[in-house]
Amino acid sequence: GWYDWEIVKVEEATSKSGNQMFKVVIALVTDPGTGQDVYCVAEEGKRWFLKQLLNACDVLKLEDGSFDWSEEDLIGKNVQGRVENNQETWIDRTGAKRTTTKSKVVEFRRLIIE
Repeated sequence: GWYDWEIVKVEEATSKSGNQMFKVVIALVTDPGTGQDVYCVAEEGKRWFLKQLLNACDVLKLEDGSFDWSEEDLIGKNVQGRVENNQETWIDRTGAKRTTTKSKVVEFRRLIIE
């Protein structure tokens, strides 16, 4: 479902595969102690998630379709993020198969106030 998030921190990073990205820490507006990391790839052709976040924060798009922004344009902003819960199966240290639910933010949009 959709949840209201506050952007707490934004930092540049490099993924394990070598892609430039931004690690964004978000927290539930209703429970600021619940931080979650979200990774937004910044490589050409793979920036759709980053662009969703920038649009959700009302960062202005330039005439050529790009964005001119800094971390300060996002920190403290509230957005909505859609969370999907997926079952993930893995092997624990004893060799036993475990299945747990993993929650992940998969989409951003502007905060809709009702």
